[in-house]
Amino acid sequence: MQNPKGSIQITRHLQHALAEEGKTYRRGRSHPPQGTTLRVYRQIVRMAVTDRSATSRTIAQHIESVTHHSVTACTIRHRLQENGLSARRPLFGLPLTQNHGRLCRQWCDERRMWVAEWNEVVFTDE
Repeated sequence: MQNPKGSIQITRHLQHALAEEGKTYRRGRSHPPQGTTLRVYRQIVRMAVTDRSATSRTIAQHIESVTHHSVTACTIRHRLQENGLSARRPLFGLPLTQNHGRLCRQWCDERRMWVAEWNEVVFTDE
């Protein structure tokens, strides 16, 4: 358990710093703190629910085009995780060419009759 006297001292220090300097943190910032507004938060969740195939980057691009505020894909993932959702992660794979598809069908056609051939085989364990 924390020392209540220490908590009171910290609170007084923060109140004093706020009254003197107008801030409670010591380091200055080169930019204002970033954060998503409630409106942006709702748009993120709405887009993730309505379009389950949307990636976090797609949602970020949509939010930026609508609100003119940039939101990173990482922020999108965090906001969705807070709401128990997740954005789709794109599957990176080699796209099959028409030749690949033709060869796969040819391989399957050659082995289609194997079921009939294996029906004639008798397996015994004696």
